[in-house]
Formats: sequence, structure tokens, C-alpha cells
Amino acid sequence: MNLTSPQSAIVSAVIFNALIIIALIPLALKGVPYRPKPAAQLLRDNLLFYGLGGLIAPFIGIKLIDMLLTFFHLV
Repeated sequence: MNLTSPQSAIVSAVIFNALIIIALIPLALKGVPYRPKPAAQLLRDNLLFYGLGGLIAPFIGIKLIDMLLTFFHLV
């Protein structure tokens, strides 16, 4: 990911995880609406949204936070 340093990588990951936890609390409290669909369609939709997003979002988020930390000389 070509992050600035090991220290900034750790700080960026911790900040990203804290922000994600805060962002997911309302979703967990609200829940998701029930819509009757076949199991195969539900699995496909959930894998596309949550699975693919869960694999790509951390890389982008941690890199952006690392760039911000480096720009403001915080790490």
C-alpha cells in the first residue's frame, strides 16, 4: 500500500477501525428491513455489498488516513 511508515500504518488502521465501528453502530441498532427473497439472491446481494466492500474499503480508508496524517505531520 506504500504507506509512509510502520507507525503511521498502525495509527491509520486504529483510526479507521474506530471510525468504522462508530459508523456501523446505527446500522446494528436499526437493523435491516425484511424482504422475502430466495436465499441465493440474498447471499449474492450481501456478498457483493458487504463482502466486496469489506475487502476494498479498508485499503482505501487506511491509505487516505495515512495520507492525511502525513500531510498534517501528525506521525
